[in-house]
Amino acid sequence: MSIRAFLAVVISEEARQGVARLRDRVEKGVMFTGAQPSWVRLESMHLTIKFLGNIEESAVEKISARLGPACAALSSFVYGVRGLGVFPSPRQPRVLWVGIKKADEEFKQLHQTVEAELSALGFERDERPFHPHLTLARVRSLKGAAQMMKIVADNGREWCGECKAERLIFFQSQLHPSGAIYTKLREFPFEGPPKA
Repeated sequence: MSIRAFLAVVISEEARQGVARLRDRVEKGVMFTGAQPSWVRLESMHLTIKFLGNIEESAVEKISARLGPACAALSSFVYGVRGLGVFPSPRQPRVLWVGIKKADEEFKQLHQTVEAELSALGFERDERPFHPHLTLARVRSLKGAAQMMKIVADNGREWCGECKAERLIFFQSQLHPSGAIYTKLREFPFEGPPKA
């Protein structure tokens, strides 16, 4: 049997509440632009390190056997949640995201570690550069996009909170009409020495 899965870092309650306040402000502003973003549920918001797609259930143990020791060698780190942006571009905003600050090197190292361990199991490496972010909304249509981008720019530097990354979490994602439901399969703590 196959399952849909991904690897992610979860955010702090402080940051989640900060993102909720930011979303409320943006949602009110966007309401009159004609844009129709599809908002992500805040309680399931996470920072994806790698999307695995559909994998065999039997692969969970093989993946865990590699990621457990690899993550144990990494150190926990602090990062900030701040600002708004879009992918792929302001002219064609398809994903509205909240930014991650102050831990570029740590996230890069985590992503590279995950990629190395998974490529050894036959998973393809991500072609695109890794940009840590939190998906706030998906934009299905470009209607009202220019006006929406003004709201995004007005809130572009908003601070949402601080988080500590202490573990990588292996999630299963089940798609339902009401939205995806995420189930935690495994946790891989970062047990390396604290950063100086």
